[in-house]
Amino acid sequence: MDHISTNYTAADYCAAMDRNELIVNREYQRSEKVWPDIARSFLIETMLLGFPMPKIYLYSVTDLKNRRTVKEIVGGQQRSMAIKDFFDDKFVLSRKLETEDLAGKKFSELEDDWKKRFITYSISADLFVSATDEEVRETFRRMNSYTVPLNPEEQRHAEFQGAFKWFVQRLAKANQGIFVRAGIFGDKLLIRMQDLKLICEIIHAMLFGIRTTNKKALYNLYAENDEKFNDQQKVRRYFDYAFEAVSNLKSIHGTNLMKPYMTYSLVLAIIHSKYGLKKLTGLGQGKFRGSFNPKIFEEHLLELDESLETPDEEIERSKFKAFILASKERTNVKEQCADAAR
Repeated sequence: MDHISTNYTAADYCAAMDRNELIVNREYQRSEKVWPDIARSFLIETMLLGFPMPKIYLYSVTDLKNRRTVKEIVGGQQRSMAIKDFFDDKFVLSRKLETEDLAGKKFSELEDDWKKRFITYSISADLFVSATDEEVRETFRRMNSYTVPLNPEEQRHAEFQGAFKWFVQRLAKANQGIFVRAGIFGDKLLIRMQDLKLICEIIHAMLFGIRTTNKKALYNLYAENDEKFNDQQKVRRYFDYAFEAVSNLKSIHGTNLMKPYMTYSLVLAIIHSKYGLKKLTGLGQGKFRGSFNPKIFEEHLLELDESLETPDEEIERSKFKAFILASKERTNVKEQCADAAR
């Protein structure tokens, strides 16, 4: 079996689809479920901003009846249809896109520079030639066999395309800078979507209280809010407040307090001290509500960070014994976070 690497401009790709030179082979479609507009919009934004997207896979087939060769789209069908529909003015980009020039626009409504970016965008494709159906299927099986298995965060991000997934995506993008500057995550963990996991765990605690957030719990969080996430505005306000505070607490950046499991507790503590989360009642709510003082907060945090260096033989005598022992567990189950909070 041979394959050829090739490129199309988006305009040429759509024109080939119009001429039925490029057609969708539904037998290779993983799911009949059509991407929602927010997912399609994110793809178009990706193209317009000049970011690469994965290759399209095509299969060259001879149509004896019409005496011509056509190319079937066997990998990248949803992307192909999103590109074609946008080019044909059949859908409007989501108003939730962060690029203001694009939000709520159809192709025909874009400024000329954006239109040019779209129609000249280079789409990379691999074309299978002299191949049988079995060889094409074997190609995908082999590709999947040596790729790194998706972790639970990547699996959820791939499966769900609704309101909650894209809300978490926007939160992660908005706070990626502080994640890196504060030393919460490095590039490798960001690429594997560990920032999304942390955000989801924090949201889960806001909604249900502090408890073990296992794979099933986070999956259910996505599933139950896939169609509509009613708490978006409130949660975004809480996160904006908390991460602005973390950004300003520069003296603790890069310390033990910036490890993800510590950041989980810290962010919830900041939000709770300002707004008083109902599900965290009993963890400092009451007289502390609305009294967040960055200077005093920072002093106490530095003291906590220093306590984590306490030698084992002195932990029993430390006033931060509960915090130190809870921190050693490196998890966010309810009992340990409660001990750390106290």
